[in-house]
Amino acid sequence: MNTVICGINGAMGKVLEQEASTYDDVKIIGSLSPRNGKCGQDINGKIDVIIDFSNTSNLDFLLEYATKNNCALLICTTGYSDEQKNKIVDAGKNIPVLLSSNTSVGINVFRKILKSVSAELNGFDIDIVERHHNKKKDAPSGTAKTLAEDIMKATGRDNIETHALRAGTIPGEHVVIFSGVDEILEIKHTAFSRKIFARGAYDTALKLYSMPAGYYTMEDFF
Repeated sequence: MNTVICGINGAMGKVLEQEASTYDDVKIIGSLSPRNGKCGQDINGKIDVIIDFSNTSNLDFLLEYATKNNCALLICTTGYSDEQKNKIVDAGKNIPVLLSSNTSVGINVFRKILKSVSAELNGFDIDIVERHHNKKKDAPSGTAKTLAEDIMKATGRDNIETHALRAGTIPGEHVVIFSGVDEILEIKHTAFSRKIFARGAYDTALKLYSMPAGYYTMEDFF
């Protein structure tokens, strides 16, 4: 799989670059950094997939570039507006594209568990507590928003309270707390390394790039 990374100089980009060597079927053939003028002019060969861990401001360029090169696009950047999300969905008319707030296997199984138990505990107070490193800009995290959306769909609620902490070098932690009368249930996922997100991205990209044009979600692969 010929891979191009957008955001290769960022924290996640560096991990993606390192983890690529652990895959026999992944080859990085270039990188993109639109804000720095690196717009693919030096990339040779057929691109199978672009993996993006960069900035929301790069979206229009990425959608145009991926469509022009007829390649899959896996977007792992968070913080998009509804208008931007609609653009991503619309791009699925021409290329396989997937927007993921979290590519780890654990979180995506976590989501399935939440959907199952939330309706059973609809009489409980439900809160999400998420903790990340102090360099993370968006709060609450994209993952926390996704978890909240899952719970709201399962329970019919209009809102789920989310509490965010930014401190130190915490890669990521999400806790969903169900508080009832005289009992509490907590479901928790902790990321100890960014490697889980990089490997999850590659595992997802390996499936995505062979798919027909369309807008996909992580649920389509779990």
